Amino acid sequence: IMKKWLKRLAKSRYPYEPLVTVEISKGRLLNNLNEFRKLAPNRQIAPVLKSNAYGHGLVEVAEMLENATIPFFAVDSYFEAVALRTRGIKTPLLVIGYSRPEDIACSRLKRTSFTVSSIGTLRSLATNRKIRPPIHLKIDTGMRRQGILPEEIDKAIELVKNNPHIVLEGVCSHLPDADNENHSFTDKQIILWNGIAEKFKSAFPGLKYIHLSNTDGHRFSNRITANLTRLGLGLYGLTDGSSFPQKLNLLPIIEMKTIITGVKRLKKGETVGYGNAFKASSEMLIATIPLGYFEGVDRRLSNRGTILVGEKRIPCPIVGRVSMNITTVDVTNVEGVSEGTTVVVVSNNAADPNSIVSIAKKCDAIPYEITVKIGAHLKRVVVD
Repeated sequence: IMKKWLKRLAKSRYPYEPLVTVEISKGRLLNNLNEFRKLAPNRQIAPVLKSNAYGHGLVEVAEMLENATIPFFAVDSYFEAVALRTRGIKTPLLVIGYSRPEDIACSRLKRTSFTVSSIGTLRSLATNRKIRPPIHLKIDTGMRRQGILPEEIDKAIELVKNNPHIVLEGVCSHLPDADNENHSFTDKQIILWNGIAEKFKSAFPGLKYIHLSNTDGHRFSNRITANLTRLGLGLYGLTDGSSFPQKLNLLPIIEMKTIITGVKRLKKGETVGYGNAFKASSEMLIATIPLGYFEGVDRRLSNRGTILVGEKRIPCPIVGRVSMNITTVDVTNVEGVSEGTTVVVVSNNAADPNSIVSIAKKCDAIPYEITVKIGAHLKRVVVD
C-alpha cells in the first residue's frame, strides 16, 4: 500500500515538498578533500562514509565523490556496501567494520573488500577453499579494541601465504589519541606500526594498500609508513585544522533548514513546553518549527540552543524543552516573522552559534555525535 501511495504521490501534479531539508555542499566537500590531500602520501585519501557518511547522507556523499579519483570508500558494514552498489556507486569499497567469515566468503559484491580484525576470522577463512573477496588485515597497535595482536602477525602471514585463495589487499590500523597535544602514545604507535608495515611489505611485495590514519593523524603522515590515509571528520569540515603542520581551509558541508509553522504571543508568567521548563519574564513572541530530537535537534539544547531566523539569519534562542518533533523559539526580536519564514537549524558557518562544532561544545559532545543523529529520513539536497 505504501509503495502504491508513493508512486501516486510522485506522479501527482502537486508533489510533496518536505518541511525539513538537509543541504550538502559538493563544493565544500571537494575543497576539504583537496585540503587534506596536501598532507596525504601520494595525495591518496580513502574517504570514510560509515554511519550514513557521519549523518551527511551515505549515497549523496558517495555520488559527489564518485569522480574524484578515490582508491576506495570505507564503509562500516555489508549493509552500507549493498546500499551503495544498489544505487550504482562503482568506486571500490572497503568494509571496515566486523563481518562474519561466512558473509565474507559468500559475498558477491564486486570491487568490495573486507577488513579482518582477528586471527580467528582469518583461520575461518582459511578453512574455506572458495575464491573470496580481498581482505585488509587490521593490526592492533595500541587501541585495544579490534585487530590482530603484534605477536599474532607471524601466524597471520603464515595463514595467508599457505592459502592462495585468501587475497591480502592491505594492512591497516587506527590512531585513538592523535588529537592529543601530548604525542607520546601516538609516537609509540607509529614506531610499532612502521616495523609491522615493513614486515608485511617484505612478506607481500605486491601489497596494494598500507594505511594508518584518521583525520588528526594526518599531521603525522610524513612519519608513517603508508601509501594512503583514511579521512572521516575532516572530510565534512568538522574540525578547524589548527593542529596540522599547515593551516587547512576546512569548511562545514552541512546546513539544515526548515520553516516556522506557528507564531503566538506569550504573556508574562506563561510557560512553554513539557514540564513548564521555560517561563516568560515579559510579554514575548514565540514560534514553533517542525522538528525535534527525532530529526536531530539535541534535547540538551533545551533552553540553551540557538537557531537563525529569516533572510537576515537573526539568532533566536530555543525556549522550553525540545520535543520529539517540535521545537519552540523566541522570535520577539525578528520583524515580520510569520508561518513559512525560513529557519536555519544547523548552520554551515563554523562561527555561528548553531554550527555543528558550536552545538557539540554546548552539549559537551563531539561533532560526530551531533551529525549522526540528523534523521536519515530527512531529504538530503546537494548544492553547488
